[in-house]
Amino acid sequence: MGSSSYGRISKKLILLLTISVCCGYVYYKCKDFGNEINEDPEHPKGDSAEIIDGTPAPPVSEYLLSEESERLTRKIPVSHVFVASAYYYPTSKSLGNNAVAFNMVVDSKNFDISKHTYNFVGSNGTHTESGFAISQIEEEEMCRYAPTVARGNTVENLKKLELESGGTKVEIPFKMARYTAPKPVIICISPQFVAEQWQIFLMHAHTAHRFGAHIHIYVISIVKAYFELMKEYERQGYLTIEKWMRMKFDKPGSQYFEPNLNTELRNQAGALTDCLLQYKEAAEYIAFFDLDDVLFPLNYPTYLEEFNAEYAQKPDATSLVYGRREHEFIKAETLAEYDFHELVASLKTSYTRAGKVVVKPDRHNTTWIHASHREDPTKRIHIKTPHLIHVQRPIQKNGNNEIKDMWKSRFWRFNETIHEVYIAAIHEDIQRMKKNKEVARIAKRLPSRDFYFPVVFKCYLKRFYGRKLTECPNAEKCVMPQRKDIKCMHTDAEYFSGPSSEPFTFHYFTNPFWSSDYGCYQ
Repeated sequence: MGSSSYGRISKKLILLLTISVCCGYVYYKCKDFGNEINEDPEHPKGDSAEIIDGTPAPPVSEYLLSEESERLTRKIPVSHVFVASAYYYPTSKSLGNNAVAFNMVVDSKNFDISKHTYNFVGSNGTHTESGFAISQIEEEEMCRYAPTVARGNTVENLKKLELESGGTKVEIPFKMARYTAPKPVIICISPQFVAEQWQIFLMHAHTAHRFGAHIHIYVISIVKAYFELMKEYERQGYLTIEKWMRMKFDKPGSQYFEPNLNTELRNQAGALTDCLLQYKEAAEYIAFFDLDDVLFPLNYPTYLEEFNAEYAQKPDATSLVYGRREHEFIKAETLAEYDFHELVASLKTSYTRAGKVVVKPDRHNTTWIHASHREDPTKRIHIKTPHLIHVQRPIQKNGNNEIKDMWKSRFWRFNETIHEVYIAAIHEDIQRMKKNKEVARIAKRLPSRDFYFPVVFKCYLKRFYGRKLTECPNAEKCVMPQRKDIKCMHTDAEYFSGPSSEPFTFHYFTNPFWSSDYGCYQ
């Protein structure tokens, strides 16, 4: 072999080695960069924190319309309807005897649905009766689909319930409304997704328990260990967990816009309305809160007494409106470190935001995220103090708190009143639950650092927090990274569609269940 050939081979070898080294360096830096973004507190580097593929997206329907510029203006022949729930009331103080209520999400842009009546049929095995259900909507104008309740009256001892459109009937599963409640005050908590903030959950669960309320919480997806903790609290009587479904059109049969993308905040208004319809005949008061909205009564030892006193000042009032004051707090990283005295001592106060409401359920048939659009504002009681303590700003003791720089809120010394006797009682109740064998077993696996909270917060900040809405607000366009070391429980169900019909095609689900294979998504 000549020297010239040898030189050419040497140059090739050097080039190949250089490329290999560069590729290796780029791979290492990309992997390291990914781990920095998605760093796990317990496994900050390495394969355990690796981002993985999630559940494959379902095939795109031939009927799906996706043109963004047309989502609020295009009129299509069929308005698609997703029935989230339906209830039957043998007796009702506000709806009358043998009442039914359909809790739905309806395409509202093809024609005016604000006062539409829906045809339905009720049967009890021996008698069948047709009826008309009068509707009431809680729309957000930037969203195509509107939360809707339609209500009417039917046969006694209802066994079968159908919705009818264009001569086509679809049987809709229904539930009996509740006539007893665990407590006279029910706190309805809006749907949780990629939930991981167990520290806030403990604060709210024990506070509500201390003041005589039962929590009814809606969940779409939740970190597995946190889910197990919540289930144990359900077994201990603190709360009821309700599966909340993503909307799916199994066989649409005609053109439609994707319902989750075009419904406000995972149909939060629909979930709160479901809670209202469930407890309408059972509870004395229903509060519509987020999980991070915590209320400490000021003048009485229970919520029931506090609300009674407020309503006594204006007996015909339709709701109590509590302003929400933003708060940050330092959260414990482990259950062993969780100390309620320390949590309260770390609270800092900011400005007051849009409030949340407490209602007498017989005066309402629907609600919205903050208060019903159908309510006369002059009949509300605005509570000056106390405020809801809105603990939306958790600070990690030792983690990366870069998200704090994005809050653009000023916090100062805690400026709400929590009586020391209440703090001590709640602290003792938490200590008691720490000794629960199942809680102790779960505690070791609870997340100690944030992962999904900053992902969602940054996305919301980019899309609609603090700015004029230009699209339907929700998390559908937020990218949820999937990680090997974070497993979630997610709701799922069997989905069905009625025959394609005009003006409405109805969709519904049955047999909801928890899936550990779905992934960590909204």
